[in-house]
Amino acid sequence: MTLTSDDIYTNLGLLLSDQCKHSIKLAIFQGTDERDYPPDAVREALLNAIIHRDYCFSGSTFINLYSDRIEFVSLGGLISGLSIDAIMMGASQSRNEKLAALFYRMRLIESYGTGIGKIMGSYSGYLRKPTFENADGAFRVILPNCHYKSESETQKTETMPGTFESVLKYIHEHGSATRKDLEQHIGLGTTRTIMLLKKMLTDNMIAKIGNGKTTRYLLK
Repeated sequence: MTLTSDDIYTNLGLLLSDQCKHSIKLAIFQGTDERDYPPDAVREALLNAIIHRDYCFSGSTFINLYSDRIEFVSLGGLISGLSIDAIMMGASQSRNEKLAALFYRMRLIESYGTGIGKIMGSYSGYLRKPTFENADGAFRVILPNCHYKSESETQKTETMPGTFESVLKYIHEHGSATRKDLEQHIGLGTTRTIMLLKKMLTDNMIAKIGNGKTTRYLLK
């Protein structure tokens, strides 16, 4: 599959070899035990950038990490005839069919265009949603930081009357609490509750034990 009958590398073979001239560059532009980005969204966006880019271009695929978002920029744009609305509906047409087939055999992708759906699904429960942009020669996937808050949002959370006291009272009455317990109790969304708890931890108002889903918050 990677060599011709004359023992010459095919284009696919070149892409998979150490002589591949194409690169992926990661740039961090600005500065929780909670992940800032759903792992499935990052995985699918990266696979999309590798499998569906146009390798006729010699430029790099870019991953740009900002405080509030991560961007995946791949060359080539959508295949002619496809629109963003179409791919949001699940339509899929691979530009590099043999490369896609290889990733499918490695069980890294599925045979149909489910990547965009997985990205969107991984952000269920979050206010900010991924966006997709197509231009002549380029395609960009933008994943928002689940925990990012603007200065005005942070100030609003920090100055909300009674919020800290309400959290402390709930933990006192129950001995400990999960994030979901507190999220339901104070009536805030997931992102704002996480930011509130981070603030309270930083200010030594509360402590935590466990990791991931077993994390619980205690009084200091």
